[in-house]
Amino acid sequence: MANSELSKLKILFMYDYFMKHLNAFDDSSVTVNDIINYLEEKTGTTFERKSIYADISRINEFVNKIGRVKGADAWISTEGKRYKRNELANEITIDEARLIVDAISTTAFVDTAVCDKVIDLFPTCFGSGYQTTLYPHDEKIKSKMISYLNQLREGKENKQSLKITYGYKLGNALTETSEKVISPVELDWTNNCYYVIAIDNAAAKGLERDQELTQALKRYRLDRIGNVSVSNEPYISYKSEKIRKQELSSFILNSVSAFSSSEHVPVEITIKGKTRKDAMIAYSAFASRINHDIMIKNDTKLEKGILEIYVVTGLVPTLFTAIFELSTIKNVEIELTNDNVRKKYAEYIRKAAKAAKLSKL
Repeated sequence: MANSELSKLKILFMYDYFMKHLNAFDDSSVTVNDIINYLEEKTGTTFERKSIYADISRINEFVNKIGRVKGADAWISTEGKRYKRNELANEITIDEARLIVDAISTTAFVDTAVCDKVIDLFPTCFGSGYQTTLYPHDEKIKSKMISYLNQLREGKENKQSLKITYGYKLGNALTETSEKVISPVELDWTNNCYYVIAIDNAAAKGLERDQELTQALKRYRLDRIGNVSVSNEPYISYKSEKIRKQELSSFILNSVSAFSSSEHVPVEITIKGKTRKDAMIAYSAFASRINHDIMIKNDTKLEKGILEIYVVTGLVPTLFTAIFELSTIKNVEIELTNDNVRKKYAEYIRKAAKAAKLSKL
């Protein structure tokens, strides 16, 4: 069969077989007879054993030439009379593949049908009857939203300013819309939604120094965008890539629940719980809201339910929402040290009291 058309395809069938039917992360292996039977099933032709040996050598040579062999002399190796394959460079592991499927199935923006495509790409990572243990979402995202996301991504990559229609969601409608010209800097995923972090071109006028440019850095939530088109205005960006990364990192870290501010404040809180567990429950709830690392100022009193924490973060309304949530946890009292934060928090509480029609706190 050496000169048949099928024999020319045989090596490709074998490569596909080792990629999709053998796993580099377990003890799966096959014999030459297994390979011959697989090829016969696919082509209807029985091939000689010696041709199998020759093709395995060619496949190993190919994988080695393209630099994908990782930590082994050959991709396909033998153990006695059985063949197994080794890990490729940058290969998705079983844990990583399943983590991807779990993430997709629980991310509202992504159609869960993508999970089937991932499973089909990496069949050895998913045994027969595999099911994610996480409950999948059923939300369907409109194709235009995906189109907007790709346009924003291309604007960032191609350094192209974009004109967007931006407004507020009221039910399924977008109201109070306005047109803005932005220069996309980065995409961010927070609060189960995409945001584009961008320079507002209008706000950037007159700002020449890189550090000043951060004043024009804004967040735009994808589901509040009604249209995206290419703008004729120039793309505005930081002159220094180092400063761009520093300012962007600071902007994201000093955000609270996706609300960002150029004004950063030190927040010092003493959490007083009846028990150590009370203090830890409160701390965990607050830490889940804050992007920046929280410093433990004093944990020596933790056994008594007292924990002192410190963080520098954005002075935004959601910071006070997080502090309020912290104070509502059962068996917990809090004390704020920073006078500015305490004053702003008092204003927040007064607004809440007014909404509840309370004459006094």
